[in-house]
Amino acid sequence: MQTDTEFIVMTAATKMPASSWGRYAKVAVCEVEIGVIPKMISERAKGMVRIVHLYDKLHVGGVRSAFQLTLTRANAACDELNREQELKQIVLQFHADEGGE
Repeated sequence: MQTDTEFIVMTAATKMPASSWGRYAKVAVCEVEIGVIPKMISERAKGMVRIVHLYDKLHVGGVRSAFQLTLTRANAACDELNREQELKQIVLQFHADEGGE
């Protein structure tokens, strides 16, 4: 298990056909190396470990737009994943201190 990673939320503009009106974006929950912010939402990006969730083609509008609602949910999921990872590290450290008992 990798312990030198963290979860972050990334956003980027999405290409749409010319017939689509308005702006569209994508939101991703990504596992990255600690201290590294990838330049793009891609598995190939430097520092990217994996993309946990990808939400694509979301309309960017007001407070209740698909983009804003998804961004709020992605931030909550990211916080939960980081909390779970911290708990796993604490448990592993506890077992290592006890000598595996």
